[in-house]
Amino acid sequence: MGIRSFIKKKVKDRLGAEAPAATQSPARTSLPTSPSADGYVAVAHADGIAVGQGRTVVVHGEAVAIFRGTSGWFAIDDACTHEDAPLGEGRLDGDVVVCPYHDWRYNIRTGACETDPARPVGCFATRTDNGVVWVGPRTSDGTTDRGGDHADGLKTTEPLR
Repeated sequence: MGIRSFIKKKVKDRLGAEAPAATQSPARTSLPTSPSADGYVAVAHADGIAVGQGRTVVVHGEAVAIFRGTSGWFAIDDACTHEDAPLGEGRLDGDVVVCPYHDWRYNIRTGACETDPARPVGCFATRTDNGVVWVGPRTSDGTTDRGGDHADGLKTTEPLR
């Protein structure tokens, strides 16, 4: 199995998995299961994600990476435009998430890719209400291009499309 097949399988498995019940506090209310009237989806309890952390969530069947930055909440496409790695598992460096696989860098405010400016990820609107994080409509589109050199010095054998 190639790396792309492995990553796609991992994302598919994650989208189909349910969160373990042990992580929920007994006193905590459940997240709303229906979208709001304006299309926002409840994705997390705000107190469940520390400042400087992120995670992958599902919004309308699509993997989205959410981050709690020092100045608020941000949501971007979860798939790195290099080789589809899950950006929700990346580490934050200020307003930049560093891809966990090959160190490509994306601004969580704008979706801009610092590693290859022609390869941004899309962004989504966010808001919080009563301690719940909501992800709304897409505010920008990313590229569908994939492949390229690795920021960690490795070279890919797959040609660019």
